[in-house]
Formats: sequence, C-alpha cells, structure tokens
Amino acid sequence: MKKLLYIALLSLFVISCDKDDENLPAPSNVTNVSAEPRVGAALVKWEIPSDSAFTYLEVRYKKNGKDVLEKVSKFTDTLLVEGLINAEEFSFEVQTVNETPTAKTDGQILTTEPVRPIKRKPEITYFPDDLQKQELIPEIIDTYTQEERAGPKEDLIDGDPDTFWHSAWSSGVQPLPHWVQINFKEEKEIGAVKYRFRKNADVSGRPSQFGLEISSDGENWERVWESRENLPVDDNSREYKINFDENYSSSYFRVMFLKNGGQNYVHLGELSVYKMKSAIVDKEEEAEEEYYNF
Repeated sequence: MKKLLYIALLSLFVISCDKDDENLPAPSNVTNVSAEPRVGAALVKWEIPSDSAFTYLEVRYKKNGKDVLEKVSKFTDTLLVEGLINAEEFSFEVQTVNETPTAKTDGQILTTEPVRPIKRKPEITYFPDDLQKQELIPEIIDTYTQEERAGPKEDLIDGDPDTFWHSAWSSGVQPLPHWVQINFKEEKEIGAVKYRFRKNADVSGRPSQFGLEISSDGENWERVWESRENLPVDDNSREYKINFDENYSSSYFRVMFLKNGGQNYVHLGELSVYKMKSAIVDKEEEAEEEYYNF
C-alpha cells in the first residue's frame, strides 16, 4: 500500500514539473550586440533589457575551429574574450537563457559583426648579467659640480680604484642632485652602471640613490629611471652594479646622484656604463602557437 502511495505521489510531482517546464517563459533579449578589437582579444558588448527577465547569457564563438561556450551573469553587459589571434576574424553569438533545475528556454540568437583582434607587440627581454661596456673618455664627460683642489673627472674613469672624483666642497657647493653628464658623439644605449666608492672617505658623501636622465639636445632633460632609495654604502672594497629597467637610447646622458648621507657633495672612485644584451620576443607568434594547440 505504501509503495503504491509513493508511486502516485511521484507521478503527481513529475506531472507538476512537466507543467512547470511547459510554462517556463522565454527570456527577454539583449540588444545592440557588438564586438570591439583588443590586443589579442575582443570585447563583446550588449545592452541589458530593462526587465532583465532571464537567468544568464551564453556567448558562443569558435576558437581554432572548435566551439566555445561561456556563461555570463545577467548583471553584466560585457565579456572580454582573450587568447585570440590577429590572423583570424571572430564573430560572437549572444543569447539569453531562462533555466530551472528541470527546464531551459532560450532567447533570440544575436550575432556580432566579425572582428579581428589587435596584433600583440613584440617584447624585449633583457639580460642584466650580459653587459657591453660603453667607452668613456674625459672629453665627453662633464660633472656638476667639480672640486678644484682634488678629485678630477678623469679619475672617475681611469680604472684605478685608488683615485677618485669629488664634486665641489670648498667653493661653488650646490645641493643634490648632482650628476655626471656623458656627451656621446652618436646615439648609444645604456642599461646599467657599475661604480666603486672612494676609499678612506666619509660614508655620508657616497650616493645612496641613483637616477638616469636623457636629452636629445643636451639642454632639455627627461628623468627616465630612478633606483630605489637607501642603496648600500658601507663596503668600499667592492664594485657595485645597478641595472635599469631597459636600455635607454640617446647621445646625452646624465647619471644622477639623487641622495646620499646628507652632504651637499658627492665622491666616487670609479664609474662605468653598459648596454644590456637583449632579445626580441614575438608575442603574437607565441600566442598563435598556443591558439593552434587549443
């Protein structure tokens, strides 16, 4: 008897669900569906109807000939589709859906115009330990400022760590920043500096933050890089190296001494500049390889 009652109740539940399925209304449709190109991607856009009478959206497209379906919240009006390539065009179908645990009804399929993603730019990879030294001679170097009694600029690049350069301290003293200006006769690339501190000198005159400025005419300058603050200054027996974030190209450079231990002068034992080895990586080619393996 109990078994018969259970079967009867189950039958009533199924009939009720079937009726609910039949009564599930079709969803309202979005409007103004479009796609905009992005780098390696496309931004699919639509306008949500005022009643928002749907459960979610489905966005469909083909990737390397394979069907891709993404479910999107009813509360958003865009979808950024990434992992695409410039070699192909892409169209996107947008469709609203009403769904319950036992039923599903679909809205109108709206299709975007074809769009071609923007090609990825090549990227440069730098190798901070593979350096090419740029030759410096006294004739192409200027300093701000220069002490007249000792520490000439020639000693900054003579390869002898026992000699030193010193900015003005007895007269003509100026506050930081100070700099060493390099005036190449032709455009060069600089991506790193190496330096040694003056031996047997006060720590407070040693630069603890560096910068780099470039100029196209030797008159107007642009700050393109700064190191972190509080670089180590205690060890005067070693050579220090700082890599920039890239190789900078110019005929005119200023290696800036932005901060030290509080003095209005700077001294160094040696200074040299370098170009970092670099390699160009074709990011679009990388993306195509991943795309065609999808």
